[in-house]
Amino acid sequence: GKLPVTVPNVPLDYLPDFIGGAAHTAHPKRCPRTGNLVGWHWSQVVSDGSLEMTVTEWSADGFTKVASRTVTLPSCELAPHDMVLTENYVFVMINALSMSTLSFLSGLKGPAESLSMDGRGPIKGYIFARPTSDKPQVEPMEVPIPPCFSIHFSHGYEDETTGNIVSVFSGWPPSDATDFLGAWGGFCPTYDKIPETFLWRVEIDIEKGKTVDMSIAPGSMNVCAEHCVVHPNFITKKAKNVYAMVSNIIGDSTAPGGYSKHCVENGSTQPLKPGERNEDIDCYFYGSRYFGGEPLVVPKVGADLDNEDQAYLVGLVCDSVTDKSFVSIFDLERPLKDGPVCNMWLKSQVPHGLHGCFDPKSDLQDSYFC
Repeated sequence: GKLPVTVPNVPLDYLPDFIGGAAHTAHPKRCPRTGNLVGWHWSQVVSDGSLEMTVTEWSADGFTKVASRTVTLPSCELAPHDMVLTENYVFVMINALSMSTLSFLSGLKGPAESLSMDGRGPIKGYIFARPTSDKPQVEPMEVPIPPCFSIHFSHGYEDETTGNIVSVFSGWPPSDATDFLGAWGGFCPTYDKIPETFLWRVEIDIEKGKTVDMSIAPGSMNVCAEHCVVHPNFITKKAKNVYAMVSNIIGDSTAPGGYSKHCVENGSTQPLKPGERNEDIDCYFYGSRYFGGEPLVVPKVGADLDNEDQAYLVGLVCDSVTDKSFVSIFDLERPLKDGPVCNMWLKSQVPHGLHGCFDPKSDLQDSYFC
């Protein structure tokens, strides 16, 4: 019931400016070739409804700025949530969302409550050159995208044969939903009002500025999954496997209870009926009342980084019966269905997390899974 207060001893530079200020993404990407961390911040241009997006690349050596570039996305009311990073380009998708600015700024509603969506509205994609790219630094190319709702991207790459940009993302199919995340409020999510989340493959012809293909990713039919990731050395390359937090394999909308492996390059594209089980997917479920969080792919010590299988899948799982969480580890040289090679129990329950990272062991400290 009290107004927000300022935390003592916080420099003024770190306090957000909510009107005309800038915010940074929760989804920076690390380029495996350069080692640069690539992220972006944005600010809304209130006068014309456009959005200024500044992409910056930081060096792994001392976190110094390598290059930066600011672009303007016209008629863009809300910022992109995630991005695709390739060797030369940045690709973002803008969902059909609008915000009631007055409700948000007045404090009458939170940010999610102030959003409304058109589940069948047109989606816009924007492609532009990375700050360090040799490609011409021209204005962003706008690409029409079929109706959907994009959430997270696993990776992206420029196809060696066609030059097209190809990516895999988690998202909702076209729907009649109008209330963004409205069914996530209250005591628990109302899943009969939440669209099914699938993995999608999108391919963009950057010469013609059009979408060549957008469909359920190979190997992912009827697999409700989110928080898709790849081996960190394949963020900008063609990856054979994508891993995700899986809810079910019958195309329903339910809570996440395990992890799945999607063969996105050579998996089956055979259509399945609603409710039909995907018998080909490699997945593991923990059982009733266990809930999984976003996984990470961690290369093994001394591994060949060009071999996607020489790694571990690491995820944080909550046992809601005992109110405890554990770190679950899978050896990716074995099928997921064989189960984790290790579950490291924690003393208490860790709140459900969204995004994280892994910091390998150094001479001074133990490894960190965040």
